[in-house]
Amino acid sequence: MSRKIKLDFQIIRNIYYRTGTLFIVITLFINILTNYEVIPIGWKEIRIFTVSVGIPLYFYGTFVHYKTTKDVSFVKQTLVGFLIGLTIIAIVFISR
Repeated sequence: MSRKIKLDFQIIRNIYYRTGTLFIVITLFINILTNYEVIPIGWKEIRIFTVSVGIPLYFYGTFVHYKTTKDVSFVKQTLVGFLIGLTIIAIVFISR
C-alpha cells in the first residue's frame, strides 16, 4: 500500500489554509524589510495582526483539510514543519 504525501501547494480549495499561509508570508516579508530598514519601523505593528490572524487560519485550514479528507500524513507533515520552524527560532534566540 503506497502512501502519497500531500504538499502545501496541493491544497487548492482550502481558503483558510491559503489565507493563513499568505498572512504568515506577509509577516515574514514585513519583518525582513523592517530589519533591513527598507520600510519604516512603524510597520512592525502590522505584523502582530498578521501573525494573530495567520497562524489560527493556518491551523484551522489544516483541521478542515483533515476533516474532509482524513489525511493524517498531511497533518503530521504540517506539524513537523511547524515544530522544525519553532526549533530554529528557539536556537536563534538562545544563541543571541
